[in-house]
Amino acid sequence: MPVLSDRQRVELAIPAYLLYALTTAPGVFVPADPDQAARAEADIAALRADLQAALLEPFGDLTGKKQHALLRRVERIGKGVITGWGNRPALSVMLTLWYFVKDLTDREVLILWEGSAMERATSRLLPMFAHGFDEQKRDATAQEQARQLLACLQAEGLYG
Repeated sequence: MPVLSDRQRVELAIPAYLLYALTTAPGVFVPADPDQAARAEADIAALRADLQAALLEPFGDLTGKKQHALLRRVERIGKGVITGWGNRPALSVMLTLWYFVKDLTDREVLILWEGSAMERATSRLLPMFAHGFDEQKRDATAQEQARQLLACLQAEGLYG
């Protein structure tokens, strides 16, 4: 396995951090059928576990001090992005993050290895908000917001 630079490690962790933050927001994932609440909560818990594993994975081979420093950097950058979400609807944020991750995978900045925690998480997420792709106006807006998100992160020296 190739040795990753600090920047590359942060770049790999940011998508998982942002998706994890979204899943922890109250009311974001609500089952259509209230009778399925227990199953939905179990699905979300599994999703969060995968996202947390994907967030920590790039730092697993580092010593504690270095690992904590890079995780603080991810958190600082991630919190800056999250504050920009403002009062946007959750579906809009989800679609934006989806297009952001899609761009990274299309450019092979992020590779979703089959069976990896991030691949499992994205596989669970897609059906949860697929209906958002049906609304063309929302879809186009999300694509533009994903480009803005990338530009914001590039200003931080990432994804260049």
